[in-house]
Amino acid sequence: MTETTQVGDLNAVDRSVLEMSSAEARKFFLKSESYCNIGLPSYIDFCGILSSANDALLDKNSFDVCQKAKDCDDVNYTIVSNKDGRYAWRPFQLIHPVIYIALVDTITREDNWLMIGNRFKQLQSKYIECLSLPREAAGRKKDKAAQITFWWQQIEQKSIELALEYNYVFFADITDCYASIYTHSIAWAMHGKPFAKKNRRDNRLIGNAIDVLLQNMRYGQTNGIAQGSVLMDFVSEIVLAYADNQLEEELKSNGVVKYKILRYRDDYRCFVDNPQTGEVILKALTKVLIDLGLKLNTNKTTNSESIISSVIKPDKLKWMRSRQYSEDMQKNLLLIHEHGVEFPNAGSVTKALVDLHERIYSAESITSPLVLISVVVDIAVTSPHCFPVCAGILSKLLSVLDRDSTRLEVMEKIKNRMRQFPNTGHMEIWLQRVSYPICQNSDYQESICRIVKKESVCLWGNDWITDSNLKSSIDPALIVNHVELDGMNRIIVPREINLFFY
Repeated sequence: MTETTQVGDLNAVDRSVLEMSSAEARKFFLKSESYCNIGLPSYIDFCGILSSANDALLDKNSFDVCQKAKDCDDVNYTIVSNKDGRYAWRPFQLIHPVIYIALVDTITREDNWLMIGNRFKQLQSKYIECLSLPREAAGRKKDKAAQITFWWQQIEQKSIELALEYNYVFFADITDCYASIYTHSIAWAMHGKPFAKKNRRDNRLIGNAIDVLLQNMRYGQTNGIAQGSVLMDFVSEIVLAYADNQLEEELKSNGVVKYKILRYRDDYRCFVDNPQTGEVILKALTKVLIDLGLKLNTNKTTNSESIISSVIKPDKLKWMRSRQYSEDMQKNLLLIHEHGVEFPNAGSVTKALVDLHERIYSAESITSPLVLISVVVDIAVTSPHCFPVCAGILSKLLSVLDRDSTRLEVMEKIKNRMRQFPNTGHMEIWLQRVSYPICQNSDYQESICRIVKKESVCLWGNDWITDSNLKSSIDPALIVNHVELDGMNRIIVPREINLFFY
């Protein structure tokens, strides 16, 4: 399904990855924002290292090269992101560039890509609609912006439309989906479970080849796939599309034929005429997921008779009902702070901060900057997901201070506040973006920050690589675009962090 977007005077079209040729898909997966989709400063660019690794593998069989990686631990690099300002955290992995290239080579080989496309068509369901396949944005818009726009159009808006046809909606999601995916289930999804089990050592089968490479990057583990790239989002969709197909068959055998399910990754919205049918669907979904080594998150399994009010996220509804704006910038920020305390990491908090960032960026005068800085830091602590835009606001507020020594003193206070909490690697990367134009030698523990400072750091486990040319091709220093770094403004402009800035 394509979506038309207005860019300048031209109608440009976003598209799903399955609408691409094998060559186009390969180019798409090798983009920096596909390799790492967690949101990093613009000077962190993985195109160079992926191109270097690809060149070093041109005369080699990339799949065979990766076989020894299975015997090594810490092959991938993990960026830890705090989820709640306390002890919950999410690991995002930068896949070893050599194994990443091997995966892209394997998946986008022309015959394999054709087989994958045909398999998705076979698994397509009449009653269950997948709306989370990776998308490429048209024009200058970021791919992540295209994905979010598509979510809004196809999930929230379509959910509201379905209130015309159904009386109830049931919500469900999978517990720790990426961490729980059984790698052998990729072959089951691609080839059917009986055939895949019978031929589980045949690496000519695309499902087995993907399985092997995933195990190789995770010390031979068969449970869990790396989170943090569009490529892994796509691999997860192979398994989840198979689950959709199995769920439809299970419901058909139970005589359930009047329902509609919208799935976005591991989140399900099940529309039914009565609660009994909804319970049957949840029971069938539980059975299907168990067979794949997955399970529903019982804490997030809910239902509602009021479809329209329940399909819009509670934080968004609350923000729509509340006073969102004040001419006084401090009062405006405190409104966002209060909303963030009630709904940490919510999309409405991020959106409100993005709007405030644009307002603060263009402000000619700002009063009480230290007070505003304190409030912004507290928002960032309770809603770590919002940290990139908080960094943008902080960069402007720091610029109001009268001298660099004062700015550095305040930055140290911010860093010390953040260091009270564990797992803040992602935050440190953005704090460095704020402090680097003021002082390039500020101390950070995160390895990527040290690479920016030109320190010698090993990001990925390379003990399994014996070819010296291949090993030198993945020098971590290649991830920093120094032209971009040296040309940075002290104040982060909105387009650096705003997904929808054209």
